[in-house]
Amino acid sequence: MNPAYSETRFLSSLDPKEIPEHAFIITAYNPMDEKLPGRENQKQNTILEAIIKQDGAHCLPIIGTSKDLVHQEPSFLTDLHKTKVIELAKQFNQRAIFEIKRDTLTIIYTDEKNSTIVLGSFQDRWITN
Repeated sequence: MNPAYSETRFLSSLDPKEIPEHAFIITAYNPMDEKLPGRENQKQNTILEAIIKQDGAHCLPIIGTSKDLVHQEPSFLTDLHKTKVIELAKQFNQRAIFEIKRDTLTIIYTDEKNSTIVLGSFQDRWITN
């Protein structure tokens, strides 16, 4: 498991009131931590966004970033059902997704056990841009 995931911060210009009480953050960028060219990452994220919207769920832009803001991955905050988000993460070869439940942020790994790590307050990791 990539230890950088537990250090992730989130950049967004969203109003906190727009965030559902129970939501997930998912991206299609850099599958299995393999850095892809920008165009390929954007293409995969566009497909992911279309799937989320097709299901009629919230699909709000948010950026997952390293603490130092150097590494950034455009992502989506969604209220799709947990099973569907994990299914999409596996489809797009993502090691993990983030779950937000009443301000508690948790990493859900897409391994066979869907193991989790509770990280604490989502608001504490929110950076307004």
